[in-house]
Amino acid sequence: MSAGDSKFPSVYSDIETRKLIEIFSLAPERLNKVIKGLSLKELKACPQPGKWSIQEIAIHLADSETMGAARVRQAFAEPGSTFAIYDQDIWAGVFSYQEFDSKAFYSTIMMFDSLRLNTSKIFNRAKEEDWKRVGIHPEWGTMTLRNLLELYADHGERHFGQIVQLRKFVGNPIDFPLLLSQRLF
Repeated sequence: MSAGDSKFPSVYSDIETRKLIEIFSLAPERLNKVIKGLSLKELKACPQPGKWSIQEIAIHLADSETMGAARVRQAFAEPGSTFAIYDQDIWAGVFSYQEFDSKAFYSTIMMFDSLRLNTSKIFNRAKEEDWKRVGIHPEWGTMTLRNLLELYADHGERHFGQIVQLRKFVGNPIDFPLLLSQRLF
């Protein structure tokens, strides 16, 4: 795929950048809220065969954030860089997400919080011309800094929706409206 090609969806093109930054920046608070009050048993429950538990989803969010934080920095500081990709299912298995104890789980949530906070600062300092800086994703092609904001704002909301559904399955529902009504894919 050449640098000029992009397969990235334009679902959020009508949403103001400031609004997306706000949604992106609220993710740590929202993650903490959506998992609040869950026991370790509820976090680890797998009510849907072959699907991740709430714990696995939350840890995936943090690991994915490490990749997202690096991609944002690459696009901003080294435009044209090729982004690393990873296989989320391999990471979940190799790093044994389901086996995390409470301490490891909550330290991972704190890592997510910290990465989001610091990446939010980059987004907040971006000028109009910075949003056009690009990196190359091996699957999506050319992605602008704005596309990365869209991707990771969507990513949190996507998984918060999954956690809300799983909370119903484990008998501990929560009223938790999503901030983005559509998904990128």
